[in-house]
Amino acid sequence: MSFVNLPLPSRSLAINGRPFAAPAAFLFTVVILTALAIGLAWWQGPGLWRDIQISQAPLTIDEWEMLDGECSSRRGLTDCEAHIVYSFEGQDYDKHITIAFVDFSSGDYLVDLVISENDPDLATISLGLDMLWNRLAVFGVFMALFVGGPLAMFWSAYQANRANQSANTPGRLELVPVRVTGVDEKRGNKNVAYVRTVNGKNKGSMIRSQFRDGDEPLMAVGDDGDWYGVAVKSEQMALPVLLDRGLHRLDISDVERQNALAAFDAEQAQRGVAPQDAAEQTKNPSPMKAALRGLMAAGGVIVLMVIGIFGYWIYYATSAGDAFDSIGIEINNLMPEPLNNWACTQLYERFGDERAPFGCVADDYTSWKVAPGKTKS
Repeated sequence: MSFVNLPLPSRSLAINGRPFAAPAAFLFTVVILTALAIGLAWWQGPGLWRDIQISQAPLTIDEWEMLDGECSSRRGLTDCEAHIVYSFEGQDYDKHITIAFVDFSSGDYLVDLVISENDPDLATISLGLDMLWNRLAVFGVFMALFVGGPLAMFWSAYQANRANQSANTPGRLELVPVRVTGVDEKRGNKNVAYVRTVNGKNKGSMIRSQFRDGDEPLMAVGDDGDWYGVAVKSEQMALPVLLDRGLHRLDISDVERQNALAAFDAEQAQRGVAPQDAAEQTKNPSPMKAALRGLMAAGGVIVLMVIGIFGYWIYYATSAGDAFDSIGIEINNLMPEPLNNWACTQLYERFGDERAPFGCVADDYTSWKVAPGKTKS
């Protein structure tokens, strides 16, 4: 039994036009994200590759000078630049070094100059190697966003194009309910986002459809009393097509269209629905529910990330076999001072006879800040 009464002809029907739309602001978003990806790769890529090579055979040298060096931090993202000159085996070198990493601590950084033993032309500051995993993580996250975004949009556009081609092939249609999650109206056209529902719950990914000026999505109150968009699913395709209020998307005759809408309107009137009520649903479709679902999804991801990070930090502080575990060092350095000091104390009990790792060092940047008589401002 259908969730609404919309009697359609019992034959194979085709869908008119192109019911599926590419992601909103497709070209603009792809251009901007691609430009950001290229800019980030140009800014940080060469320095990361240089420091990865140096980390394979690092050599700290004494004959060097920093002509200019500065670090600036904005909401935890720190970028440092340094102009250095150095000499090695009678050869003079002049380099400009740029690094970026996440660090919420304040204060100055004490650095050494490190070169590659295999290639003295490759040089960096020791902070770049200390933060190498941090920098790789930051670079990877931003590149995943900047590159993954356009790829996801291209994939969505490709799927929409394939679905439009399949929609024009006649097939048996089944009425299915969908949840309209957003409507963006520009220059008279409506870009409508919706998802299929099963037993009142959203299922599957978001689908986008464009309605021309004057067209409205067909909205209805289902037999459960909730609002739905009325869609059809063809045996020729996997995605449901959201119908328009005049049923012009269906390849049927005017008489068949009028009969179907007459039965539909009669049932909706029995359920206490006026035409203006349906039109109102497309202006602001369940905003609180859509916002709540988005917040819950984002919150779930954040909670899982926090649990994973906190769990690794506990492991590093209490059980790690190496105080210089790069991931553990980065997490511990980002912790608030009381938690950081607790972790440093746990590490000191196991590795107190070794040099302190970054985040646990005292003012001399070598000994432990939690050792008796040691502090770090």
